[in-house]
Amino acid sequence: MARLRVRIELNRGGVGVPLHKLVSVVDEAQKFFHMLGQDVRIGTGQGEWLGFDFEHESLNFTAEYVGPVTAEQVQAFYAAFDGTTPLRRGTIAQFARITTAIGEDELIGFGLYPPGDGTEPSEWRCLSRRDALRIAEEIQLLTEASGEPDGESHLPAVSDPSVVARLFGDRRDRHVEQGKLAEYVREVETNLSGRIAQVESKVEEHSGALQEIRTKSTAAEDSFRNLLSAVETFVDQATHQFERISPPPALPAAPPRETLAEIANPFGRHWRSVATAAALVVLVGSASLVLRLSHTPGPANPEVVAASAPPASPAPPASPAPVPQLPVNTPAPAPKPAPAPKPAPASAPAAASQAMRIDLEASEPAWVSLTQADGSKLFVGLMVAGDNRGFDLPGAAVLRAGNAGGLAVRLDGKPIGSIGPHGGVRQVEFNNGAFKISQ
Repeated sequence: MARLRVRIELNRGGVGVPLHKLVSVVDEAQKFFHMLGQDVRIGTGQGEWLGFDFEHESLNFTAEYVGPVTAEQVQAFYAAFDGTTPLRRGTIAQFARITTAIGEDELIGFGLYPPGDGTEPSEWRCLSRRDALRIAEEIQLLTEASGEPDGESHLPAVSDPSVVARLFGDRRDRHVEQGKLAEYVREVETNLSGRIAQVESKVEEHSGALQEIRTKSTAAEDSFRNLLSAVETFVDQATHQFERISPPPALPAAPPRETLAEIANPFGRHWRSVATAAALVVLVGSASLVLRLSHTPGPANPEVVAASAPPASPAPPASPAPVPQLPVNTPAPAPKPAPAPKPAPASAPAAASQAMRIDLEASEPAWVSLTQADGSKLFVGLMVAGDNRGFDLPGAAVLRAGNAGGLAVRLDGKPIGSIGPHGGVRQVEFNNGAFKISQ
């Protein structure tokens, strides 16, 4: 048995349809089906169009012609949607009027059932406001070209059937898909909640790790600060020990290059000097002892009397042999000229030296020692980055710096430039407003 059925869908998945839109779409669609039936010669007085299979919350229903129709009439009716059957231009214009009430972004789907008792549309056509305007323009052009207001024409194609089938197909499985979608949404929410919990746990772990790192960093800073203080104290003590062992001259000559480790260990630096001085003392004492023993002719008492007697005496009451030996014995206190500091003239230019101003600024940790010409220490210690110190010098002075590249020096307000590389040890001598850099 031949059946003439068309599925009409609007507002799929929406919530409700405005009444004016509902009335307009149904009324204009009914007029189109009536005029299309006349064009394919379906009797109008023998049947009528009825609505079936309505869907909740949407304007979706099936319009079916209830009346006698042949298979050829059904085929001609469906062929009109493919643009192969001659239709009156009024029928085509009525098809465009179905979109009068819909919006610019809405579509009306027309599903064509297969001949026979098919339960689902096999083909779909889609009509939009843009399609309706294009159809109206084509009808206007045909009318102006032919001069006939209601001549025959073909219904233009409205949309790609494959695209429309994806938009409006599978309407029977919609509720099942919606149920699956709700289940999928719940599953996604559950997984998302679990992932959020994992992220929060990781954030807490990282926060604890950061707090621990911050605590350890603070402890490390305190330890480093204590270490710097201990190093500074140790260097100060080592410097004082070095001063007691070997006092520096008024203007010391340029010493050999040294490192911070050598500064901290003055005994390692001057063991040769100490050993040489000790050997010299032993040698002088031995020579004096040998001279005394070799020139003693008699008992010890006469020698003591002779040594204590003044050299002006003509002759002692003792044996005449020791008399010529007295002048030989008198040079025994030869070490006397050595301890007498004869560099007295050096102090004269130091007193006449020009007064100077020295400013020190550290950009890196640097050990600094500033000594005046008389050996007095103006400053001995470790300067850290950012430290600034100024000194007014009445005369000559010597500056020694470890890590010379981290120390900037100004003489009377003027920078003297780089005094050495980073990590290097340099000595700067200041005298009469001039300076000299040596290693």
